[in-house]
Amino acid sequence: MSTPKKGPLLANIFAHRNIDDGAVVILGLGRFGRALAVELTNSGVEVLCVDSDPAVVQEYATEFDHIVQADATNPEVLRQLGVAEASRVVIAIGTKVEASVLAASAVIAMGVPDVWAKASKDSHATILQQIGVHHIVRPETDMGKRVAHLIRNHVEDYLEFTHGFAVAAATPPARLLGKTVGEVNSKRPGLEIIAVQRGDGNFRVARDTDTLESGDLIIIAGPTSRLDRETERS
Repeated sequence: MSTPKKGPLLANIFAHRNIDDGAVVILGLGRFGRALAVELTNSGVEVLCVDSDPAVVQEYATEFDHIVQADATNPEVLRQLGVAEASRVVIAIGTKVEASVLAASAVIAMGVPDVWAKASKDSHATILQQIGVHHIVRPETDMGKRVAHLIRNHVEDYLEFTHGFAVAAATPPARLLGKTVGEVNSKRPGLEIIAVQRGDGNFRVARDTDTLESGDLIIIAGPTSRLDRETERS
């Protein structure tokens, strides 16, 4: 779509469908915002991209169906874009803390039920939390933690949740080879192997009778500290 010039902005960017119909509004098209928009678009999610920089909007005008140049810190502009009717909004303005906070405050005040925001540092995250942002993302910090686990442990992938719980895709440590999934799970209460991939096959739900072999890949879940100990390199 073309970038609005002077005068009223479009009241509804998604003219052919309701903005609340599974669409996501992304405010800010830096590296994080653009990567998110690309991934959502490729997954079939309709996305409205908003950025204040005309050069950025021009650069990505052919990449996204719905992109507009607008001041995301201005509540009235956001209302004219239909953001108040959205169910999911991502504030991807990470480096300009003041702009991020103003945009987040405006979106929260509109009552949007699911608001995500990128934080560039701890103090930024604290302010966003105080404003009432539902999900705060720290891409660099989160990726740093994930890579640390990949380097330190016998893991191919790692996902940490809140409250100290994690899931890892890992090669079975040598001490577990030859043992069945049932044996491993029964001797380690709180930790559970939930899926197994054998060779080049696909993951499937683990059975108690599965014997762990060299070359297997398992998905194991449990408290972060115990999971780290179980998968640490010997």
